Amino acid sequence: MLEKYLTESKKTYEFKIGVAGEIPEGFEDRLETAMQKFSVANMSTGKKTPIQERPLDFPQLQNMEVTYYEVEVNYPTTVQVLQEYVGKCCGIDKSHIIVRNMKEPQEAYQEEANGQETYTAKLTTEELESDPKAQDSVGSARVMDLLKELESARKERDNDPMEGAPKGDSADIGDTENSKSTIGS
Repeated sequence: MLEKYLTESKKTYEFKIGVAGEIPEGFEDRLETAMQKFSVANMSTGKKTPIQERPLDFPQLQNMEVTYYEVEVNYPTTVQVLQEYVGKCCGIDKSHIIVRNMKEPQEAYQEEANGQETYTAKLTTEELESDPKAQDSVGSARVMDLLKELESARKERDNDPMEGAPKGDSADIGDTENSKSTIGS
């Protein structure tokens, strides 16, 4: 009975390891050897992303590809410990490696974003292609319409800069004050 319970309660820990830049020769073998410390249950081959101006997990780096490895281990560990250990064992700089837990909300959010198209071109939609007046609302034609709207709004709003200023009696102020220069008086 106890053996059955222990077999059923066997827990694994899933991580995603990302390495930015060119992968050194023999890196996968060194990574697999390093991961043996945590009793590897499963490890995928590296999946490369295209070269990106700013990779998602490495915003400080420019124009790099990222290779991701999905690793499942039997021995519990933390993301920080695993990142430090893999970086040292495989000779990868800290700024070029990231380790994430597969159950983190960030990982689930990125999976959702990868599954759906986030950008659609508005210029090729049917409503812009079929409407002959669509060209009136773009480019220099739209600029002229905006200028006309601004001019009419300015005319509607009679703007008097002295409107809110208090009006006082200036009879006590004469034009004889300050009539002499302070230099040479």
